[in-house]
Amino acid sequence: SEGNGGLPKVSLSSHHGSEAEIYLFGACVTSWRVSKKDLLFVRPDAVFDGKKPISGGIPHCFPQFGPGPMQQHGFARNMSWSISDSDNVEGDPVVTLELKDNLYSRSMWDFSFQALYKVSLHPKSLSTVLTITNTDKKPFSFNTALHTYFCASVTGASVKGLKGCKTLNKDPDPSNSLEGKEEREVITFPGFVDCVYLDAPKELQLDNGLGDVI
Repeated sequence: SEGNGGLPKVSLSSHHGSEAEIYLFGACVTSWRVSKKDLLFVRPDAVFDGKKPISGGIPHCFPQFGPGPMQQHGFARNMSWSISDSDNVEGDPVVTLELKDNLYSRSMWDFSFQALYKVSLHPKSLSTVLTITNTDKKPFSFNTALHTYFCASVTGASVKGLKGCKTLNKDPDPSNSLEGKEEREVITFPGFVDCVYLDAPKELQLDNGLGDVI
């Protein structure tokens, strides 16, 4: 259907009542609702013009995370993806979006590739799988991330599961990270935080301070 700014979006709904929305521009999941409550956050100043990446939801970082030789976080969040496949598994919808190289991507990163992004909606969970295939005749390396924005109360939010991880604290000096080790079972956010956790476990718990544990 037509979303904000006239951009095409895919709407998913489970027979259990959960819902999600994905914009083809950037393959960005902008909404994930469980019991009518949206667990994702889109910035109020987000632009839906098909030129600037959508600020919020679950944007893509590919083939670069952060700053580097190309634009911030790469180009995948700034390109239109296509629908490759869709399915319904016991009442739960699954959609796969596809991105391939073109003149725009090759102007920054001269490789042939295929990216498949599979989004599965379940009664109380959302599963996302990004698969990158090298379709070129030469090897390449890349970084990727799903840069998720969650709805949360800053003063009430907390994270469990990072105790023991090595930390790179980029506050107060972003260019000279302070190395450390996380000693807390429960991490809270009393002020500005810009910290990288190395070798994080596969599962973390976010208490969003609004009555949900994700």
